[in-house]
Amino acid sequence: MGLGMSGPGTEPNAEEMWDPRVARWRDPEGDYVLPHALRSLPQPWDESDWRRIAELPRTDERLAEARRVLTVLLEDPALAPQVPDPPSPGLLRHVWEEFHQAVGESMPRPSHVTWSGVDELVRAWQDRPQLYPLHRHVVRHVEAAVLAMIPLLRDDIADSVFRWLALDPDPGRFADWAVGLAERCVIEDIGADPAVELLGAVGSPEAKAALGRLAVKPGGPASWQNAEAAQSTLFDLGSEGTSH
Repeated sequence: MGLGMSGPGTEPNAEEMWDPRVARWRDPEGDYVLPHALRSLPQPWDESDWRRIAELPRTDERLAEARRVLTVLLEDPALAPQVPDPPSPGLLRHVWEEFHQAVGESMPRPSHVTWSGVDELVRAWQDRPQLYPLHRHVVRHVEAAVLAMIPLLRDDIADSVFRWLALDPDPGRFADWAVGLAERCVIEDIGADPAVELLGAVGSPEAKAALGRLAVKPGGPASWQNAEAAQSTLFDLGSEGTSH
């Protein structure tokens, strides 16, 4: 049975009937869907295109750019909207992701994503020969689906920045600014896994202290999963220290 497909003669499930109550917003700068902060990020960071990002040279200019990108992702409240949580069983999130993929394929940069483009995709979905109930839900409530894109893009972009920083032969050379940003991103759960990995790669006393703070659970600043990752990284650093 397909996503969100109620059986014959059954009542629609809670997700199919759910009203996320997300109204269409308007941007003062035009027909844009995504916040200015995402649209104004420099290329290629704004696309999370890892193949291009991985090849960027780690020049002073690019490092300063990476620092600015992380700072914007952390500090602009428009990038952390309140996305309504679909009711159980949560299959709607998978259909949102399917729609996000379609958005990314047709409008690859945040500045390309417009309401007119989103409405074209909605019409394309409506023209499908078979549309399951949860796909129809996205068509009816497309604003909720695209609102959910914003924190996901924020996470993807932070993820690519930290992965790029960790490729440096000596990531400790930018510890003075990267450690603090990485710790904040783990707490905010933005690009958390590569941020923890970067702290481990830096390995300075400041990075270890940050990992120690993040590893506290329960009741620490990070989620349980991120605290576990920090704890594991600290353990690996301790093992390296005792193996010499």
